[in-house]
Amino acid sequence: MNKIIFSILGIIALYGLYGVININKINAHASDIANEVQSPVVMELFTSQSCSSCPSADKLLSDLAQANDNIIALSCNVTYWNHLHWEDTLSKEFCNIRQRQYVHALQSRGPYTPQIIINGNDETVGSQAGKIKFILSKQNKLENVSLLIDEEKNLKVSLQNMDEGIYQILLIPYADDVTQSIPKGENRGRTVHYTNPIIKVIDLGKWDGTARDINYDLSNVQNIKGAALLIHKNSSVGNIVAAGKAEI
Repeated sequence: MNKIIFSILGIIALYGLYGVININKINAHASDIANEVQSPVVMELFTSQSCSSCPSADKLLSDLAQANDNIIALSCNVTYWNHLHWEDTLSKEFCNIRQRQYVHALQSRGPYTPQIIINGNDETVGSQAGKIKFILSKQNKLENVSLLIDEEKNLKVSLQNMDEGIYQILLIPYADDVTQSIPKGENRGRTVHYTNPIIKVIDLGKWDGTARDINYDLSNVQNIKGAALLIHKNSSVGNIVAAGKAEI
């Protein structure tokens, strides 16, 4: 009996050690990824407080955002797991819609969490740091967009000339990071940190690539910390060619 008990304890200890090693790998990979990012990179993480696989992806996104200011990290909490005994306090229906649009545009295997979209044109499981690093290694560099938000929440954007074409401009206000204790559901008892949760997605219309300035009043947007501006090629999802962010 004692041998059985010690064997079980040994397995538990090894499992716990594996968990620590795994977390350390994620942190190391986050540092490796951040060191390679020299221009804007947009990372949209579709996540949920009711998804037991999501906290590791939420942490990785937080680590990346803190490690390199060129990383435009955005959390978009979906609603479709809200039936699992807990309603996500950050969930938005528009996150479901945007994720479904990406699934269609990228012909991926369907909406899931945690799903991370990188520069609008590639996706993977949001906790797979090695895959994220590989995706970034084959991405084209994005043009940097200059944004400024003053204390009255007036946004000023300066767009430089780009190749003639059809572009879609999206403005994405986001809130302060949120640390949420989850008392029910699959993440019961866990406390999870969410980075730059998206407040809304504002379509600023099409653009032909000719230099222009944009002014936008964000004073009606509650709890705003900052905003990202994404320029997609051809449509409101898919390939992002330029991006920027600013905080108040």
